[in-house]
Amino acid sequence: MLARRSKRAILAFAGLALLVAVILASVGRYFDSVEQKRRLQEEKALLKERDDFILTVEPRTVERERRYAAAVDPWLVSDIPAEVAGRVSAVKVEPGSVVRKGDELVLLDDEIAASDYRRAEAKLLELQRLLGEAETLGRSRVVSRTQVEAIRAETRQADAEEDATRARLDDHTIRAPFDGSVVERLVQVGEAVNVNQPVARMVDTSRLRVVFYVNERDIASFPAGTMIRLRLPAAPGQIFDVPVVHAARASDEATRLFRVEGELPNADLALRGGLTGEITARVGLYRDQLFIPTACVRLEGAGATVLRVAPGEGGPESVRVRVGEELDGFYPVLEGLSAGDRLLVR
Repeated sequence: MLARRSKRAILAFAGLALLVAVILASVGRYFDSVEQKRRLQEEKALLKERDDFILTVEPRTVERERRYAAAVDPWLVSDIPAEVAGRVSAVKVEPGSVVRKGDELVLLDDEIAASDYRRAEAKLLELQRLLGEAETLGRSRVVSRTQVEAIRAETRQADAEEDATRARLDDHTIRAPFDGSVVERLVQVGEAVNVNQPVARMVDTSRLRVVFYVNERDIASFPAGTMIRLRLPAAPGQIFDVPVVHAARASDEATRLFRVEGELPNADLALRGGLTGEITARVGLYRDQLFIPTACVRLEGAGATVLRVAPGEGGPESVRVRVGEELDGFYPVLEGLSAGDRLLVR
């Protein structure tokens, strides 16, 4: 009997506890609802009082720029070869020497070549003398026309041989093929060189080749003639306007980037080849495009949302938008908003 009473008392106490819990939960939800309403009213009041937290979306015209690392190289780099084999008799230049086209760089021993030329020259002179006499005698019919033509043909052959030996003699003097400077001397006096062996390395820095690489999305922005801006650590405070002269038609197989080249005049040789720099170029123009600050946008996976302030007394509402690439703290709005929409800056 006592056990039965105890069991009823326990059940009654449990029911009472459950009832109290339900009442407390209801009261909690009520107060939460009241708190949410209070916060919403405060947010609305805050939105009314603080217009600086509200952004009105308006169209703008904006240029998009990119920066690229650039190499500034000599316009020409050439290893000057020997045209004939021989022994070096003199080196006329040193690294750093500034030369003009045709200046002597290296001399090869030309004793044999000079002897061959003198012999060919003497033969030609003798045949020219004989041809003159034969033509005189031919006019008197002492010598036949056939004999005159034979001597004339031999003279022409000797003339060609004289030209060839003179060219071989000239090849023993290795000259600068263009205006520029010597960056490296590759042979020493007394050294034997072979045909096509380089004897000196030259560069032309009267113009500089500005080289940089861009991705497939930006390459269309660099047709020939496009002006780009170049800054060089070697010339602080200066900005050089450089025209594009060449853009690759195919990307590099390893990097998938496209090579772009510009031409930088350097007639006073104030700049050296081998410098590094930074290119700034316009790669896009947004005309009458809606832009919003990144602070307005919440990125969610592949999408994005903003809080748009509803007209009248309505609070902010979440709106899905499609935005473009960030540009200096702003996103271009591609879909989802219209001019005049008001956004909450978070």
